[in-house]
Amino acid sequence: MLELVFVRHGQTHANAVGRWEGWTDPPLTAAGQAQARSLGRRLVRETAALGAVYTSPLRRAHRTAQIIGEAFALKPIVVEGLKEIHFGNLEGISLDEMEKAYPELHARWQDRSDMQFRWPGGEQRAEFFRRAANACERICGSHEEGTIAAVAHGGTIRACLAHLLPEVLGKWWGYELDNAGVTRVRITGGGASLVVLNDTDHLVGEDTGAGVD
Repeated sequence: MLELVFVRHGQTHANAVGRWEGWTDPPLTAAGQAQARSLGRRLVRETAALGAVYTSPLRRAHRTAQIIGEAFALKPIVVEGLKEIHFGNLEGISLDEMEKAYPELHARWQDRSDMQFRWPGGEQRAEFFRRAANACERICGSHEEGTIAAVAHGGTIRACLAHLLPEVLGKWWGYELDNAGVTRVRITGGGASLVVLNDTDHLVGEDTGAGVD
């Protein structure tokens, strides 16, 4: 059995103020660093060993992965496909600003079944889902058993979950993923099963930063 632990990166300033980051590459805030440390301590308590820590190359995810890796004496393995979706010309925008400035685009974005939706100057939804699915398959294909971690972004984790669990979580947009939240999926010969979604017990009393990425 393989257990895949998805981790959303710690908080950034854009997370705190509700702006989409995409491929923009800011660092963690002090709160984000603290979230990652709390998560690392929890994983050490609950996990005998990690076989590997995979990460998006973006700094907010990579730094979170470094902090987790330090707790297990592991160097994070960068996987380009774990990057967040590219919001293109709208990177840095808030949802309210998008609705007001681009009402037609906002209306189309809300149709989550529209896989041809493309961010202006950025990625198409279908292309992003394929990229995330390929990254997920590459990671899982490198391990037959044990526990591994993948540190990524809200959108990327949702896309990976939709790929692994299409029957359970087909409505991929309907679940929140907080900063430094943990989602566990078990993979066996019979398929994948969800163990826990967005567990943030280690962040009691901290700002979990739910929302845009």
